[in-house]
Amino acid sequence: MKRKALIKLIAVLSVFCLVSGANVPMGYVSASGTSLEQRREELDKKLKDAEQKLAELGRQSEETEAYIETLGDKIAYLTEQFQLSKKEADKIESEVTALEKNIAVNENEILSMSDEIKTLEQNVRILDKEFQQTYLEYSQRIRAIYISGQQGSVLTFLITSHGLEDFLTRMQMVNAISKRDGELLQTVRTQTDEITKAKETLSDRTKTLKETQKTLKNNKQQLKTRRVTLLKNQEELQAQQAVIEAQQETQNGLLQKLHNKTKKYGEFRDLTKEELDEIDADIAAADAKYRDATTTTTTKRTTATTKPSTTKSGSPTQKETTTQKTTTTTTTATGSYIKLTYPCPSYTTITCGYGAYPGHTGCDFSTWGNVNCKIVAAEAGTVIISADLTNPDGTYRSYGRYIVIRHDKTTSSGKSVYTLYAHNNSRLVSAGQHVKKGQQIAYSGSTGNSTGPHCHFEVRIGGPDQYCAQNPANYLP
Repeated sequence: MKRKALIKLIAVLSVFCLVSGANVPMGYVSASGTSLEQRREELDKKLKDAEQKLAELGRQSEETEAYIETLGDKIAYLTEQFQLSKKEADKIESEVTALEKNIAVNENEILSMSDEIKTLEQNVRILDKEFQQTYLEYSQRIRAIYISGQQGSVLTFLITSHGLEDFLTRMQMVNAISKRDGELLQTVRTQTDEITKAKETLSDRTKTLKETQKTLKNNKQQLKTRRVTLLKNQEELQAQQAVIEAQQETQNGLLQKLHNKTKKYGEFRDLTKEELDEIDADIAAADAKYRDATTTTTTKRTTATTKPSTTKSGSPTQKETTTQKTTTTTTTATGSYIKLTYPCPSYTTITCGYGAYPGHTGCDFSTWGNVNCKIVAAEAGTVIISADLTNPDGTYRSYGRYIVIRHDKTTSSGKSVYTLYAHNNSRLVSAGQHVKKGQQIAYSGSTGNSTGPHCHFEVRIGGPDQYCAQNPANYLP
């Protein structure tokens, strides 16, 4: 059977993680400490075993629960393989991104150092030129002293002066010359130090530049290699995606045929973790909104018919909208603890139990092909959700038209209780409304990821989200 919408890959992959370990194929949950390669080997073996079992079951009939469940196990193993490949691809992609950043940093550093080296080289040339001039002047002064024969006869120069005035003049000249000679010598030393330091800095920066250029070259080579690996992994992911989608389509098609034959209608096995998380967020927000609203309601119901919609099983279903005229009064829960009644009084046989397959967090009551059967509140409480889940094209998805009630009574341990009713054909209550135990809240249908008319019923203890779901059979008569 060709489905209207192609299965979203990543969403499909996560659905098998939703139930407790007792309901998940043992090979599916990764063992702590298991290496990636070891886990791949385990999955390969389990896939071969699943293929062998499918071949054996298929020789009898593919339209059996055993075949469909084994196919579901195979999809779970393929899913984990995909997840491992995706994780590896994500890691490589992160490495590629890091290498690209490193390359950009290297290139910027090289440009900066190249400019700095050019400046240093120019400074060295200027210092060399200044030094040469100073050194020439100093050398000429030393040479003049040597030629004049006065390199060691300053005293003679002073003694031979003619009178005091001449002596003082000569003394002043000696001091001036000595000071100038000292300044020249100090300038030579200072310029020599500056040139030495500049050349050392130039050498260090040149060395760093060469190292950075080498790193850049290595990074570029690594980037080239990792990009090839990443591309290969992405191609493998696409191939794995196609296999998973094809297997999911096969499973859903077989499930539809089986349910058409047995009338034990339920859900397709593609309710996604992403969808459930989105629903949980909506329920949590509604729970907070109506936390203090415990009300009784007087209802005036009107029905408006809109354009027909088609379920996944291909049968049309009528959309109905309800308007509520509500009178609100405060009420107090009476009695002891929670004790639920069947949500679909005309059909009390559980046709697909809690945990019957990975991701099934409730139980199903098939109406054996009948629509618009009475759906009632399993206990008194406040309706916190009464909504339609639809795709952009207007078709229903996941729970379809669904209702969530937060009940007045708790469990014996004092935990809050929520019940969920999914795949309804129409809803008769609105959010914020208080309902009594056994009060009709909807008509049964097959909206959302449903194979046919049934009521999907969930009991959530201690909180409104999917992870709080428990076996409804433990709370029903």
